[in-house]
Amino acid sequence: MAKKKIGRYKILGELGRGAMGIVYKAEDPNLDRLVALKTILLEEDSAGRAEYQKRFMLEAKAAGKLNHPNIVTTFDCGEHDGLAYLAMELLEGTDLRSRMQKESIPAVEAVEIARQIAEGLAYAHARGVVHRDIKPGNIMLNGDGQAKVMDFGLARMRMADHKTSTGMVLGTPRYMSPEQISGQPVDQRSDIFSLGIVLYEMLTGTRLFAGEDMQQVQHAITQTDHVPPTRQVPGLPPMVDFVVARALKKDPTVRYQDARELAADLATCAAELRSNEVSDPVVLDAGSKTIKLEATPPEKVDAPAARMIAVDTRLYGDAAVRQLFIMALFAGVAGAFIALA
Repeated sequence: MAKKKIGRYKILGELGRGAMGIVYKAEDPNLDRLVALKTILLEEDSAGRAEYQKRFMLEAKAAGKLNHPNIVTTFDCGEHDGLAYLAMELLEGTDLRSRMQKESIPAVEAVEIARQIAEGLAYAHARGVVHRDIKPGNIMLNGDGQAKVMDFGLARMRMADHKTSTGMVLGTPRYMSPEQISGQPVDQRSDIFSLGIVLYEMLTGTRLFAGEDMQQVQHAITQTDHVPPTRQVPGLPPMVDFVVARALKKDPTVRYQDARELAADLATCAAELRSNEVSDPVVLDAGSKTIKLEATPPEKVDAPAARMIAVDTRLYGDAAVRQLFIMALFAGVAGAFIALA
């Protein structure tokens, strides 16, 4: 039977389903606004459930303090009939995973999406919050070119699930950092590695790390080097290779240390890509013909020979000039006779 209400929220419909629960479109009667209500099924045993719920509330409260244009806002959290829930900003648009499955993303847009996500991550990292699960499915795109990170507050919950249930990890480990998939402590640099994977896949349209099981994926992430994007997509500027390579360093100590620094380099890449677009020749499609507009070479103008200047009538076009010219000519002739005498 479909739920009609969770907590104070009136359920209007279902937006999607995931491994952890269902996402509903709901109405908040207190504030008269629509929200995305994400539910998480709590563990059944009392001891595990209490710990799970405590951890969930701590993470949700940390996420609720984040207020940034590139982070989905968390309004509220709570529990109802064995379900924990998060009330979040309801966005019109699509997630990046669906967009990538549907069509290729232009390079300049891919870089801009990554830049915005890096800005959001830098804001969260500065406040001590690490996402831990950056992937296309957790990035929302609206119709105005804005990208937003979703599910701050749920990432740590998923990490706990990864350790207890192999079925919960399918699809997500491909975006983990080497230290994360190896079970080592993670910090903001892990999010940067994950964003590097997302950027690479947007630029090339290919999956970076894959495998039939967890061991193969782990080996690929920790041991396999990526092919530079410019080899996959000719025409990309070399700066793109540099940014991707630094974001995907296996050793976090030589990776980007700050997402804001990554965002700055991505802004440089985007500017270079836009500059290249502007400098390309203009091509117009006229029916079945393609017309390439090329610059017309300037008309060559030959300078008159020096000997021609003496007889150019423009130099003595009026009577006074002609008279002076004749006088100078006679004076020259007279001087010549005197010299000969």
